[in-house]
Amino acid sequence: MELITVIINTYNGEKYIKKCLDSIINQTYKNLEILVINDGSTDNSLNILNTYKDKRIKVITTENKGLSLSRNVGIDNALGKYLYFVDVDDFIEKDTIEYLYNLINKYKVKIATCNHENIYDYDFTINQEKENIITKSSKQMISEVLLGKGRVGTIWNKLFDISLFNNIRFENRIVNDVVVIYKLYLNANKIAYSNQKKYFYLKRNDSISIKRSKERQIDMYKACLERYDYLKKVWPNYIENEAGLLLMIFKLYYYDYKKIKDFYKAEKVKKKYNEIFSLKVLKCDLRTNDKIKIILFRISPKLSKLVTKIYVYLHHIKK
Repeated sequence: MELITVIINTYNGEKYIKKCLDSIINQTYKNLEILVINDGSTDNSLNILNTYKDKRIKVITTENKGLSLSRNVGIDNALGKYLYFVDVDDFIEKDTIEYLYNLINKYKVKIATCNHENIYDYDFTINQEKENIITKSSKQMISEVLLGKGRVGTIWNKLFDISLFNNIRFENRIVNDVVVIYKLYLNANKIAYSNQKKYFYLKRNDSISIKRSKERQIDMYKACLERYDYLKKVWPNYIENEAGLLLMIFKLYYYDYKKIKDFYKAEKVKKKYNEIFSLKVLKCDLRTNDKIKIILFRISPKLSKLVTKIYVYLHHIKK
């Protein structure tokens, strides 16, 4: 059994660290190195961590660096052949790591991932589908990231061959998964994916991913624009690349225009949209409603926003 490093980053995660850590130490796959990066916590997190006597657990306490840089601390100190990231407020099924490790070996890939379940508290049930495992190319996975399908754009819930990180680290910015995941997919060439739900994602009202601050949304746009330019050099005629940026700009306008109005105008975001817009993007695997959004936004952002609001309202009424 090869050594697998599990990386947990925590900043004031005293409410969640025990549930998360218990799900790791009780894994059916035992050859683990469990790195807990205590990112300058000021709550009771460290005291809770110190109650564990499992020799596989290594706690590294640093000054507060933020999630991105504290993840790098985990990568730089990892001894395992593979890396698995778990957010401190989430937890995993007891056979998750063994399951993903077996996928890597069976399908000869460098990344294996599976489905997840969104939860709102710890009282829930899982409706598991009949197992379906497929392999996807790096281009297929990146297409799903660009078109917003599933949670393939996150760093968690994936088992990575550590060699993929040889020249890749997280950047010191608000948005972190966005700027690295597509590069990891590019390096991997092929990815194994299972529809089995083995990662439990806790939806919190105070979660970083839920907060839509002005700074976060501006950084999101910049990160997506960087990704667009990067992929343009790799695959010049990759229409999903255009579709992904068009969709992102629509979302930026729809959710956050009032917050980032000055930035939006100064950076000429709509002009960028018009430059890359082409009806060719309708050929890629976009949802029908996303195709409508993209077309209407080209005509009028306000019209696109209004039609989307009406659609969301009617959809809510039907439910």
